[in-house]
Amino acid sequence: MVLCRGDDGCTPAERDALGALGAAHPDLAATFGPALRQARAVGLGKLWGALARDRLGGITVVRGECHTTLRLPDGTGVRGPSRLTEMFAEYPPGLSVTLSRDGHAIDHPAALLDAVIRSLPGGACSTQWRQLSDEVASSVANHALALVGESWRRERRHEPGSPGALAWARRRSAAGMEFSPLAVFEQAVVDGHPLHPCARIRGGMTPDDLLAHAPEWADEVALGVVAVERTAYREVRLAKQGMTCLVERWHPLAAIAASAHLRSIGRDPSDYELLPVHPWQLRRTVPERYETALGDGRIVVVPRAAIPGRPLLSLRTFASGADRRGPHWKTSVDIRLTTAVRVVSPEAARNGPVISGVVAEICRRDKGLGGRFHALPELASGSYRPSADDPPGAAASLAAIARDSPERHVAAGELALPAAALATRSPLTGRPLLADVLEEVELGPGRRSLADAAACFLDAYCACSLPPLLTLLSGWGVALEPHGENVVVVLRRGLPVSVLYRDFGGIRVSRSRLARRGVAPPPLSGAVPTEDEEGLRAKCLFPLLVTNLGQVVAALSCAGACDAGRLWEIVGRHCRGAHAELQRETAIRAQASRDEEALFGPTLPVKSMLRIQLSATPHVPQWVDVPNPLHRTG
Repeated sequence: MVLCRGDDGCTPAERDALGALGAAHPDLAATFGPALRQARAVGLGKLWGALARDRLGGITVVRGECHTTLRLPDGTGVRGPSRLTEMFAEYPPGLSVTLSRDGHAIDHPAALLDAVIRSLPGGACSTQWRQLSDEVASSVANHALALVGESWRRERRHEPGSPGALAWARRRSAAGMEFSPLAVFEQAVVDGHPLHPCARIRGGMTPDDLLAHAPEWADEVALGVVAVERTAYREVRLAKQGMTCLVERWHPLAAIAASAHLRSIGRDPSDYELLPVHPWQLRRTVPERYETALGDGRIVVVPRAAIPGRPLLSLRTFASGADRRGPHWKTSVDIRLTTAVRVVSPEAARNGPVISGVVAEICRRDKGLGGRFHALPELASGSYRPSADDPPGAAASLAAIARDSPERHVAAGELALPAAALATRSPLTGRPLLADVLEEVELGPGRRSLADAAACFLDAYCACSLPPLLTLLSGWGVALEPHGENVVVVLRRGLPVSVLYRDFGGIRVSRSRLARRGVAPPPLSGAVPTEDEEGLRAKCLFPLLVTNLGQVVAALSCAGACDAGRLWEIVGRHCRGAHAELQRETAIRAQASRDEEALFGPTLPVKSMLRIQLSATPHVPQWVDVPNPLHRTG
């Protein structure tokens, strides 16, 4: 059996999580059980949906009116509610599916995987399948821990008679720049990727590490600082200020501490550049991987320098803990999150500032973007330049990117939050955050019904996001990756008034389309430059229509008691309007027509989460087709 539970009914990962919780917060240990039931249900539901979509190893799907059966390769049937095959379904605590042959109930995703593995031809069970089972079990345990942290934080924020989360955050932000509404809403996204069965995997981190550093537990984390000798340093800047200048400007005490320490060991501070480092990376990776460079002074760890940061939903990116307008720091961590180890590759460090500058310039030049969409520049990147005696990956594991803060683009009375937060729970009350949002929209000018408020919200969100994203794709050949983490929506009185885009690591760019519009293609490396039309579309449309708008539509339909078909009609109308404008330009008409045809086709490509997780090359996307909700709109 892959799944091994002890007498307490817990897997080893769950027992480790409970042990760490009990040691650090004994008063919270009793809350782990209910959180675990919810985490198992969510993990089971996501895995069921992924198995139904991906159909790995000969798995087939037999759909019924109330129940759907997964027919495993050896003929075994596993029956579950038909709604589980829908993306973004609700997963109530205690959810289970049933083995048809003996009526045995399965309530843990690793147990479902065990049934799949036992059904494989010849009883084969590869290392990848066993690893997937371990990762699913670890994800469940980490999710349970996150849910406890979410509840604990909510209890600490509780204020009798407090208004909704939006009004509370506006009031707090008006009191001082040290409060970041964005960080609060990012830290509220505790369920992870909405479709990935390993959404909460933190490979390399212990439960104690999660309690100390994860965004669902730590309000603030002190980033470490290393000084890197200039001869062993590589930097790319968007403007005049590099990484050291940004540290000096926004965190002067850390810069002063670094200079003092360098002088105390006989080193000239002017010979060094400063890099923010995740504290986990500083403790777990730096001492061993950079032993030689630490010994000869190419790298110097500054013991008393600290940058106050607020961990955001990606875990390795931080908002400034001192001033919300300060740059965000994207750091390297040798930790496996979902499918990949989240270091900052040399390609990402080189490309980010360059391409973010190009996209920002396009946003300024193209009037069709309407001034309601902004690409947040990556101000600078810095990384260690390895020598011949350094181990592989040394550049990627000691690197950072400084990104413009979304909260520099928020006016008084406005709030910025990631699109992913729209489908999560309120950090103040625990009810759906969209319930707070729609309440404000309902009470706004021209008072609306709840369903009309939901439609009005989506209409405003689409107006801010769809024309720019589709124009960048078809008109300029820039395929952004607009999933719920990368897109930040700015709200005023509950309605979206602008959209901000961040993170250029995974985008794709067509040099020929840029050149056609008179933009000199920038020097780009890695997988970013491409002339593959289908690849460009998949990179943009999957996150846009599935993990972003798909999740928002599902959440609005529930919170706003609004028919999902009505909401998708709104999305379709904005897409067709954007393409009608694009096709006015003769030079891009043919391209825009092909992109529109794909956008409204019968199916959409969706990442095969399980195939990628089982793959030896997780950075290479694999796709499956699912029905396109836009196909019959308009």
